[in-house]
Amino acid sequence: MLLHHYIKVLEAQKSEHYPVCAGPRTDPPQVALRNHSTITEFILTGLSDDPHIEALLFVLFLVFYILTMMGNLTMMLVIRADSHLHTPMYFFLSHLSFVDLYLSCVAVPKLLKDLLSEQKTISVEGCLAQIFFVFLGPGNEAYLLSAMAYDRYAAICHPLVYGQVMSHQLCVRLVVISWGLASLNAVIIELLAINLDFCDAQTIHHYMCELPSLFPLSCSDISISISILSLSTIFLGFGNFLPIFFSYVRIILNILSISSTAGRSKAFSTCSSHLVAVILFFGSGMLRYLMPPSGSSLNLLFSIQYSVITPLLNPLIYSLKNKEKGPPQMALRNHSTITEFILTGLSDDPHIEALLFVLFLGIYLLTMMGNLMMLLVIRTDSHLHTPMYFFLSNLSFLDLCFSSVTVPKLLKDLLSEKKTIPVEGCLTQVFFVFITAGTEAFLLSVMAYDRYVAICHPLFYSQVMSSQFCIKLVLASWGLASFNSVIIVLLAINLDFCEAQIIHHYTCELPSLFPLSCSDISVSIDILICLILLHGFGTFLPVFFSYVRIVSTILSISSTTGRSKAFSTCSSHLIAVILFFGSGFVRYLMPSSGSSLDLLSSLQYSAVTPMLNPLIYSLKNMEVKAAVKRVWEKYLQYFR
Repeated sequence: MLLHHYIKVLEAQKSEHYPVCAGPRTDPPQVALRNHSTITEFILTGLSDDPHIEALLFVLFLVFYILTMMGNLTMMLVIRADSHLHTPMYFFLSHLSFVDLYLSCVAVPKLLKDLLSEQKTISVEGCLAQIFFVFLGPGNEAYLLSAMAYDRYAAICHPLVYGQVMSHQLCVRLVVISWGLASLNAVIIELLAINLDFCDAQTIHHYMCELPSLFPLSCSDISISISILSLSTIFLGFGNFLPIFFSYVRIILNILSISSTAGRSKAFSTCSSHLVAVILFFGSGMLRYLMPPSGSSLNLLFSIQYSVITPLLNPLIYSLKNKEKGPPQMALRNHSTITEFILTGLSDDPHIEALLFVLFLGIYLLTMMGNLMMLLVIRTDSHLHTPMYFFLSNLSFLDLCFSSVTVPKLLKDLLSEKKTIPVEGCLTQVFFVFITAGTEAFLLSVMAYDRYVAICHPLFYSQVMSSQFCIKLVLASWGLASFNSVIIVLLAINLDFCEAQIIHHYTCELPSLFPLSCSDISVSIDILICLILLHGFGTFLPVFFSYVRIVSTILSISSTTGRSKAFSTCSSHLIAVILFFGSGFVRYLMPSSGSSLDLLSSLQYSAVTPMLNPLIYSLKNMEVKAAVKRVWEKYLQYFR
């Protein structure tokens, strides 16, 4: 009945797309994916067509993606580094984290790109590739969850022979079989997609390519394909869910036979995390693939649940509900009992702290107001919809984030007698300080290249700095900074601490943690310096060489007015570069931590620079001032 209803719904959708195809065809069909069709790309409708909602969704899914990367990479590192976790359960869990990383990377980057694009398209080849990898990831995860259920059954129901049953060789074989069976299923799905015939419709009512989303576009008979897909889904879904179900039946019966309440609670706690992960994954996955591909909100919600949310939640579920990897032990590798650090802040004089609170509250409010105003003006004024202002809007968003990472905590501590931060909060702050600062460095480098093309190659500017290329540069900036930040956090996680817990700073940064470590930090310092040199000079040198070419081009202009006009287009960016890179290099290339110069340079690049950037770009830019005036007049007319 379900399959019959599924086919009827698809036929109804096809008749809306292809009223001509409803009768018998006399002309040969155009095969979209067999080199017989002129269709070279599909249009994705995405999640929304409202630019304001898309902007909010971009921020939301970017945060989801970063947290997914950080959570799963941390899980893999902890399991790899801690010998106590070299057990079958955690062996499977490390592979589950890898699959979650993989699954998130298949869907989310393309979604983020489309949320910033007016035209959401995907090539036929890209669509086919996404279909294959989308099915490979969840398929492998389903088999892994089934293998983990068997592992829990063996551990709880047959604890005396657990080591013999779940040998390392068997665990490796189960993982290899999971990949093999998932790959076989993905290949079958891929062959179904390749053999679909398409007419002219090319709009996919989804945010990514999946086989059910392609069925409404096909003008050929899809009943066999639907039957094969349904059988594949049932085999993959129920074929993995039934072993899990019967394993938990045996597990529950065994737990209920335990006489003591403490024993029952301890036994159930070893499989509760896995049970939650199973419910999340199989619940959303089966609903997604057993309901007609309508493109409805519920349909999209289930897709987001299993492709975006589940990879984010899995590491949280296993870390929060598992005492073997509690936060303090995970953060400090089981070598320390420290749960929090004490920050010395900027001063211990209450009167000076009160003055500093007022000062930094004013700076923070100006930062918020200035950057939000910049975002609003660039968004609403069509005259500023150019590559330079696209990058500037991203810079303003970064400044908002960068300032919010450190200043709110600083303001709280200025009003508190006891300035403390938990270990988890310290590691989180280390990560976000580096990711925001790192992305800003890359973005300033990208903006220098933009100015170089505009001044040195003005005739080819629109071709070189296309909308798609600008989006790719911004995404690359976030991606490279995220990679760098993950390495920094891994250095912090692997530090060993003794009794010292006082950080001579107002915020958590890796150089401030080094003096507290009682282990050998020489390797960590070398890695940090190499990263700073690679990241810092790797972004500064393109800026430097861009401005060498820019200055050379400007000096070749004969008229003084022309030189002045050309230089005015990049003067604001040049000031922002000097402020950011100058204070950043001083902060991270200084050997000591907690000195007045050290604190001053940190405040400069984390609090003052985000406030100054919108002022620099608005006061020295006639286009921005004119746009602000137009927006202000528009809102005054609206309220009259």
